[in-house]
Amino acid sequence: MSTPAPSLESACRIWDAVLEAVGERIGSHSFDTWFRPIVPLGIDSSTLHLKAPTTRFRNLFLKNFAQVLEETVQTVVGESRRIQVDAAVDAGDDRLPRADSIPTLPVVQACCLAAPTQASQSWLIEGLWTSQAVGILAASPKLGKTWLALDMAVSVASATPCLGAFKVHASGPVLVYAAEDSPTALRIRIESLARTRGLRFEDLDVRVITAACLRLDHADDQDRLRETVALHRPVLLVLDPLIRLHCLDENASGAVAGLLGYFRGLQRSTGVAIVLVHHLRKVVSSTNAGYSLRGSGDFYAFVDSLVYLHRRRELLTISAEHRSAPRLDPLTLELVEAPNLHLRVVPGKEETSALRDPLPEKILDVLSTSPQPLTAEALRARLQARNQRILQALRKLCTDGRAVRSAHGYAIARNAAPGATAREHNPAFLPLADL
Repeated sequence: MSTPAPSLESACRIWDAVLEAVGERIGSHSFDTWFRPIVPLGIDSSTLHLKAPTTRFRNLFLKNFAQVLEETVQTVVGESRRIQVDAAVDAGDDRLPRADSIPTLPVVQACCLAAPTQASQSWLIEGLWTSQAVGILAASPKLGKTWLALDMAVSVASATPCLGAFKVHASGPVLVYAAEDSPTALRIRIESLARTRGLRFEDLDVRVITAACLRLDHADDQDRLRETVALHRPVLLVLDPLIRLHCLDENASGAVAGLLGYFRGLQRSTGVAIVLVHHLRKVVSSTNAGYSLRGSGDFYAFVDSLVYLHRRRELLTISAEHRSAPRLDPLTLELVEAPNLHLRVVPGKEETSALRDPLPEKILDVLSTSPQPLTAEALRARLQARNQRILQALRKLCTDGRAVRSAHGYAIARNAAPGATAREHNPAFLPLADL
């Protein structure tokens, strides 16, 4: 009768529990140096199989920690279990951890990372904000950034649809810091949103940080915010606006990277989703909201979710894009004054031509009159548009099957089915990745 194959999933669960128990018995230096590099291979009815980086590492590990390991495994499993430690490679050098060496970084095998559960969700607010995302809510001044941020806060705290249209998948306490609103003005806004939903204001679990000043480029205030989040355990943290939370040069990528790294560390250590309310440049891109964010390009590269409010002529729209979810195409919003002031999605109102970028159509007009393909540089010169906008428009036209690219430039796609790519109707054309 064959022996059942060792179970890796069970071994990972047991090893996680062993690491937690061992961490309480030995110092953090020894724990990170000797236990973190060990990975589980599987467990069967008699043996827990583990893997060490090298033969010498395994020998020294067992010499110093065999008793701790055996006792902990017995406690976790509930019975005595043989432990087999194999070596990944047989290294002959002496570059191994010493008791006085610099601690290593914690490392686990990919299969031992936390697995998603049935209760986990990909969305916090469907279409607007992914689960545990750190991101930016952006708009030009006076377009309703704070109203939207507070609408998101009230929605998550009450499990009611954001803007009356976007389903909330996870609800709980929300923590808000509003640097530009007085306490009275902030109360009026939140109470108005609660009444719009028919909620008792007193039952709404939106908690407000009332510190007069919060400087997150200072280590002390970073620690204070981290401890506050750890104490209140909010599902969502709203910081409005970002510019009031630091005195860094937002155009300096090095300074910005440090601040954004703090937000990422805060999210990872607490599981909180973070909304950073941010401003746009004076001149905004009509094709990509991310390139319109004020400051370094690191802001756009960093975000998990980006919500964008934009006004052109008489219409206010909302759109969103995400690192790991489909984008939300523009929807029309309106600010309703009665009976309580709030933003809402206008149902059934199509995006008008005033909101569409005219550049793709202009490119098609030029291409249709040209006897030969045109390069992006030639199109830029004719249309007097920035190179970035030209490339974005060309990418969209090629994706939609309205234009194709060859080694000689771009041309109108003849007899292409809607949505067909350049490769589908002419394999000789270059892939979009080469744009």
